Amino acid sequence: MSRLSALPPIVLGLVILVLAQLAGLGLASLLHLPVPGVVLGLVMLVGLGALRPTAMLTRRAEPAAAPLLKHLQLLFIPPGVGIVVELEELAHNALPIALAVGGSFALALVLVGHLLQALLRWWDRRRAAADGEAPA
Repeated sequence: MSRLSALPPIVLGLVILVLAQLAGLGLASLLHLPVPGVVLGLVMLVGLGALRPTAMLTRRAEPAAAPLLKHLQLLFIPPGVGIVVELEELAHNALPIALAVGGSFALALVLVGHLLQALLRWWDRRRAAADGEAPA
């Protein structure tokens, strides 16, 4: 690791980010997952950052990640261009797209609402048991 620590912090951070991306791409390809490899690499990097022994790894990636995050809005340009290029196709399929987006939003809203209510009931029962009260 001594050669890697001799690298400038931004270069070392970029190396870590690219290695995480390559690991995610490899994992997605190996397991034939329907998730983009870049997303898997990011999830693995976040997971490594949550573990105490490997948290230093994500701190070393920070000098390269911070400038990229400052210019995150530039990453929305390619999808925006894609929307403009495929506008006719999107207009042709507007109803199915709207139903999919609206339906997934409504389903997520209902599921999160039920989950929140269940967690609040569980929290109230736990607090009542800790206080020695009879559960309601």
